[in-house]
Amino acid sequence: MDEVSRINKQVRKPKQSRSIKTKEKILEVAFTLFCKKGYYNTTTNEIAKQTDVSIGSLYSYFKDKDSILLEILELYNQQFITAKEEVLAQADIFEEDKKAWLRLLINAFIKAHEASKELIRELNVLYYVNPQVASILDKQREESRLAILDYISLHKDDVQVEDIEAATTLAFDFASVIVDRVVFGPNNIDKERIIKNGIDAIYKFLFD
Repeated sequence: MDEVSRINKQVRKPKQSRSIKTKEKILEVAFTLFCKKGYYNTTTNEIAKQTDVSIGSLYSYFKDKDSILLEILELYNQQFITAKEEVLAQADIFEEDKKAWLRLLINAFIKAHEASKELIRELNVLYYVNPQVASILDKQREESRLAILDYISLHKDDVQVEDIEAATTLAFDFASVIVDRVVFGPNNIDKERIIKNGIDAIYKFLFD
């Protein structure tokens, strides 16, 4: 039996409640450590210690630190799904004040990014060296883009551009730049000015 087969055989899929909770705890602790210290500065020994399991037990659930990260990316994505769904549910605000709605959306993404700031920094590096990470992040970004496109399309009569898909994609990209600038950029310009002027630009582009 080769090494890969041996490791894969050792990794188990928990079925009992206690085992499921142990795996969930490992992911929770790892996520916290990755956000606090960064992926590269966190070891599986630290994760096991703070989870209060042996390193052998940890490796019975995950074959390596990369596999922990890949499952965490799904949890990380849930933060954005939740934030996005909460804003998309605010149809009344969209109808009454589109700038206020855009602010809700951007602030929700800023909040989600700030909660995982150090992890996101390293994901931006891992994106270019780990194809699995790149694939998951691309999928998550595309799901967000399509969700917002679908929402804007429901209100297409309010949109002042002919090509809604292209315009919404550009607006989504610009909103992402605003979020990255606020969370990761230098603070030589007040964050509120960045947000306000960014919202004004998106509003003018789509609705004015």
